Formats: sequence, structure tokens, C-alpha cells
Amino acid sequence: MIIKLTVLPDAESTQDVARQMAISGAPEGTAVMALQQRRGRGRFGHSWISPPGKNVALSLVLRPGLVPGEAVLLGLLVAVAVANVVEQCGVSEVGLKWPNDVLVGDGKVAGILSDASLEDGIIQYVIVGVGLNVNAEQSDFPMNFAIQATSLLICTGKQWDVEETARSLLYEVGLLYQRVHREGSEIIPGLWEQRWAHRGRIMVHNGVIGVAQALAPDGALILKSSDGRLTRIVSGEVFAQGS
Repeated sequence: MIIKLTVLPDAESTQDVARQMAISGAPEGTAVMALQQRRGRGRFGHSWISPPGKNVALSLVLRPGLVPGEAVLLGLLVAVAVANVVEQCGVSEVGLKWPNDVLVGDGKVAGILSDASLEDGIIQYVIVGVGLNVNAEQSDFPMNFAIQATSLLICTGKQWDVEETARSLLYEVGLLYQRVHREGSEIIPGLWEQRWAHRGRIMVHNGVIGVAQALAPDGALILKSSDGRLTRIVSGEVFAQGS
């Protein structure tokens, strides 16, 4: 996959820009990044706080040969790519929280948002958005964040070139995406589980409590309750008990 990155000085939302590009026929590998994103959003309509020029805010157009039920796997794959790049920057304790958060210890350094377009039961395109905290300082994050936030700067004590970080991320996505084309999408849950921060932890989801057991082949989270019952979680927030 050839990735072509367009860097915009500002945008309301890179997801919206990339979606319009996809609708207009933009090929797979089209990526758009905004140095300032005024209305970035995360999952479930949450906003993504990103001070101007400090963080990576980008969206990538993919046109995978996957059935609709497998679209969520692309978000998991990109999360692995982000974690790999964060680790390549010299950061340790990089983990993943289901479904699409990248953690350093207990702090969230990145989030991924996937939007799929279906027509007649076929995936037309998937827009995968990435928000990666690069040079944000602790004072840039609101005090009322539901989860502690962190950045490459906070973790390493050094400034990073935001655009070069974005290009490194897209390169890593390309490598993993090519591997999926060679070996099949069934490798994605295994790659993700290698960095899973909560395997074996007690998790809570809408009143359901269970041990984080595994990922299903389609990316669903499997929780095992105290009576041995297995529950598939396909969407929504999950929290580690006590956190």
C-alpha cells in the first residue's frame, strides 16, 4: 500500500476530511493530518483535546477486502502500529486497552477511531483516525479527564517532530497492513493481545463483571464471569475494576 499524506494547517475534523476524500474516490492509503484540529472526536462522541501543533491528528483511508464484521480489526491493527512507534521512541510499558486505546503505564497516549462505510453488505472504505499525544504537556490536559493522559514529551523528556512522527506511524501501519494481506486478518487479534494491558484483569462493562480472557477472531472482548460464563463484548467502554 502506497501512503500519501496531506498536511493541513487546520481542520474541523480529519475524519470528516478523509471521509469526503474517500467518497470522492480517493485511493487506499490516502491520509490527511491537521496541525490544528478544532473539533476532533474520539469514540462515543467524546472530544479529542489537541493543542495546536503539538500532537498527531490524522485519518487514513483504507479499502480492505474484509467482511463487515471484521472492520473493527483495522482499529486494533492501527493500535498495534501506534504502540510499536511509541516504543520505538524509547518509551517502555506500552500497552493496549480494548478496543482502541494506547497506554503508557496507566496513562493514555493515543486513541483510535474507526468509521466504516457499507453498501449492499460490502465495505466500501474504512476511515481510521489516530490521535497521538506527542509534545503535549501535563498542563495541556483538562483536570477532569476520565483517564490520565500522557505524551511522548512527558514520557521521554524530549520534543518530537510531529510530522515525522506521523510519517513513522503511517510507515508502521503500512508494514502491518501488508502483513495482513499476506497472512490474513486472523493474525490481528494475536498481534493485539501481545500488547494487551488488561489480560487476566477483572473488567466491568455495563454491569457485567468478568476476567479479561481473550479476543475473539472478530475482535470482540471475551470476559469470563465467576460462574464460568463467557460474555462477548462487541462495543462500549470497559474499565479495569478498581481503576
